[in-house]
Amino acid sequence: MAGFKISQYVTQVALIWIVGTSLGLLWLMPDPIAWFGIIAFLGGFSLVLIARRQNDAAAQQAEIKEEFSVGLPPAKAEYTPPQPALAPMSETLITEKMQQLFDRLPVALVQIDSRGRVGQSNAAAREFLRLEPAESPLFDSLVEGMGRSVSTWIKSARDLQEPTNPEMVHVRRSNGEEILQVSLMPPPVAGQGGLIATLSDATELKSLEAQFVQSQKMQAIGQLAGGVAHDFNNLLTAISGYCDLLLLRHEKGDPDYNDLIQITQNSNRAAALVGQLLAFSRKQTLQPKVVSVNEALSDLTHLLSRLLGEKVQLNAEYGKDLPRAYVDGRQIEQVIMNLVVNARDAMPDGGEVIIKSGMRVYDRPTRVDRAQVPKGTYVTVSVADTGCGIPPEHMEKLFEPFFTTKELGEGTGLGLSMAYGIVKQTSGFIFAHSTVGEGSEFTLLLPAHDGREPTVAIPKPNRANLSKSLNGLSVMLVEDEAPVRTFVARALAMQGVRVTEAASAEIALEKLEDADLHVDLIVSDVVMPGMDGPTWVVKAQESRPDVNVIFVSGYAEESFTSEYGEIPNAHFLPKPFSLKQLTETVRDLAA
Repeated sequence: MAGFKISQYVTQVALIWIVGTSLGLLWLMPDPIAWFGIIAFLGGFSLVLIARRQNDAAAQQAEIKEEFSVGLPPAKAEYTPPQPALAPMSETLITEKMQQLFDRLPVALVQIDSRGRVGQSNAAAREFLRLEPAESPLFDSLVEGMGRSVSTWIKSARDLQEPTNPEMVHVRRSNGEEILQVSLMPPPVAGQGGLIATLSDATELKSLEAQFVQSQKMQAIGQLAGGVAHDFNNLLTAISGYCDLLLLRHEKGDPDYNDLIQITQNSNRAAALVGQLLAFSRKQTLQPKVVSVNEALSDLTHLLSRLLGEKVQLNAEYGKDLPRAYVDGRQIEQVIMNLVVNARDAMPDGGEVIIKSGMRVYDRPTRVDRAQVPKGTYVTVSVADTGCGIPPEHMEKLFEPFFTTKELGEGTGLGLSMAYGIVKQTSGFIFAHSTVGEGSEFTLLLPAHDGREPTVAIPKPNRANLSKSLNGLSVMLVEDEAPVRTFVARALAMQGVRVTEAASAEIALEKLEDADLHVDLIVSDVVMPGMDGPTWVVKAQESRPDVNVIFVSGYAEESFTSEYGEIPNAHFLPKPFSLKQLTETVRDLAA
């Protein structure tokens, strides 16, 4: 009975100790995964301790029995059922069992002593840190902090003697870089000194975070670029519009005529640059159709050869039996030309440009570089060169507007950003790979089309309307930009149009409350302070359902139709527009 009571007591004490220590660790540990690892380790250690106590209790029983049996007559033999013998465990065996339990923990654990050196560690931790069991280097020599230094962090945690928030650290590898998340905490028993570190692989998490940050940055830059482009388009509309009005009063022989032509030409160049900004921000107007990529590349070959010059050789490799793509062929050609020009500039002493077309099929969503490519079939176009390559520090900025490595005045830095925007607006992807000293390769992924081109009603110009007089037509003009409003009003008035102007949607609605005001056509800006164009037009059509509308905007048509949906009798005229484009659009709707 004595042995039973002792073992029972030891078991109860050990169980209380397990529960108490575990609850304490649950309160201390910042990482929930580590809770279970530590509890499992302490539980295993406790069971080994219980086994030792039971062995000691059995030995004490034997000694007591032998001591009290001296001088007594031999007792009558009684039958005792055979009991399983508990083999005594040596200290070495106990240590081995504990290390085995420690190594089997799913959580990587490292003991860091008071000098900052690695003490005990389990197999998972040694795998992360590439350590041998006998090694005990300084912990900060194995990892590199991403913010403050690791040695400073360890000292702070040691002085604080409280669990710290997890931090990310770099681990250098011969084949790249690994990122670990590390949590530091004091040992469970006070006064032992040092720290316990839990490690977990955060490489994938950090990659996703970097992808998200890059996406947010590109989106923010795109919004900024789109906003700047919108404002510039308003200015260019006024500049080119007033220039057109002046040209009406000058003949070719006039001294100012050539100057006005120069203003018009440079306004058009500025509009093209703004178009590149809109392309990056994915707010330009595209005209997609079903395109054979191989045919488009073949048609471009002669022009690309002229762009490359005599020093650079052009080679093309076209894939066979490729599906067609539903893209704006003109814009994709512009993307390819920009990539080829960049390749040429990377080879001032000559080299080779290789253009390839092909096909990729993804049967499930797939990670390509930092992008998640949806499942489907894609037509690929790659442009590779044998030039100087792109330094790694520049790769992250390649598609940002105005980023360029060229000398001042040699480039705008908008070529790749425009390519990025066009491809993304087409629901495609663009990837860049480069090795310094060997060359670069840019690859486009364009969604394949099923071959059935959507039926789009393309209005044919009515030649009878080109000479139709606008005299007597009544137009409501709503535009918050005074220079644009004044130009449009003057241009229409010159054609005999009665124009009612409004600087805001609210003023326009107030004027339309007058039942005697006749309106044949509404010309309205889209983006305005207060109520925007589509919103106020929908309200106006409640009382005037048959009125035609022309929306003018510095953004693309798709950017507002996707937000506001289809509006009855609505048409679109992108800014900047010329005097001729304005009058022709109004004349077509007045027919």
